Amino acid sequence: MGHKTNVLSRSDICAIYQCLDGHIHLKYRTLDLAMDPEEFYQVARVFSDAMHTLRKVEEPIDDKINLKDLDIYYKV
Repeated sequence: MGHKTNVLSRSDICAIYQCLDGHIHLKYRTLDLAMDPEEFYQVARVFSDAMHTLRKVEEPIDDKINLKDLDIYYKV
């Protein structure tokens, strides 16, 4: 593994950087995961999907009936 060369993103507890060998590193506390750029794209997609799932808010149920949208048959 090469030394850190390009910090892509960081916060107080994690960082993502690219080393001299071209690997993308995800460092979280004491964990340092190295992966190829292609693998990083897959991992990033999984994180992104999980984030969207966690933030998804169900639409409130509208229990009002719209009479304009109903088909009404009249008895003759």
